[in-house]
Amino acid sequence: MNLYITFDDKSKIKKCFLNLRKYLIIEIDDVIESLGFNKNNLDNCKSFIISQEILKRIKDGCSGRKLLGIVYSNPELDDEIVRDIIHYTEEIKNIEKVVFLTDKGFHDEYIELFEEVTFYPTMKKVHIIDCKTVPVVWLDKLNELENINDLI
Repeated sequence: MNLYITFDDKSKIKKCFLNLRKYLIIEIDDVIESLGFNKNNLDNCKSFIISQEILKRIKDGCSGRKLLGIVYSNPELDDEIVRDIIHYTEEIKNIEKVVFLTDKGFHDEYIELFEEVTFYPTMKKVHIIDCKTVPVVWLDKLNELENINDLI
């Protein structure tokens, strides 16, 4: 099972992919609302509670046998949040890898943190597993940058 991390909201994910009922979608706004907090009035204590709830949902989602993967959506992601989630998921046996889900050319500064990157489809709706993933090792090889479009 893979964990997909994206900056985009649930509506964009639904527009791009089919068969999302086999994926757990964790959206930060839904988590905040379910805990009874206001997004505009968060302090350190509430932020900690929210992050623990997200980690709990990821862990609970991994134990479900019917799910194909988990998509975590947070438009306010930063380097620290991404690193914390990746570090946390290393301890979970069912998560094979953490994949960055993004549009091509956006949020490139976060690509190096992930094992793989999956770009949103541009033409039609597809299954997430049908997307071609790009291993991040290509960043180290400048000669292959010219041929990256062949991989996608």
